[in-house]
Amino acid sequence: MMYGFLAPTGRFVPRASNNVGSGYWTHALSSGQTFYLTKNGSLTASTFEMYEFHTLQESTGVHPGETFDLDYSLMAAVPRTNRRLQFGLVGYGARQTTAKTDPHATVPLDERYAINALGFSLSGAFPKQKASLGFKYFKEFADRASFQGYSLQVTGSVHF
Repeated sequence: MMYGFLAPTGRFVPRASNNVGSGYWTHALSSGQTFYLTKNGSLTASTFEMYEFHTLQESTGVHPGETFDLDYSLMAAVPRTNRRLQFGLVGYGARQTTAKTDPHATVPLDERYAINALGFSLSGAFPKQKASLGFKYFKEFADRASFQGYSLQVTGSVHF
């Protein structure tokens, strides 16, 4: 179990359309697990969970709803590559677990967002080059009270 926080850095002005900060603190508890599904470790299932607690937004009295996030994957190592190449299925979900509160709201704020995504991943480690490269593609579906779309993530690292 890990604790982390997001500080309200960046400019925040109520009702401005160009804010770069959120205007509130977020405290987060998170945990991650990986399970080897075969004796040789070539098939793995991983999960990462995070629960976010938000404080009141400065100058507004708004309290964003708390959220639960879940990331997951089922990855297989490509044979004859010494487990340096992996591919598999990935996904994520996010749920707003408590309603947003706003002292200035004229209607109840009962609607809570839900986000769902599935996709695939390809990653590789290159020990001789001291580098790694990864790709993930997600398609969101059945989202509620949120935007819905696609996500392409590219990651890379080089060790000096």
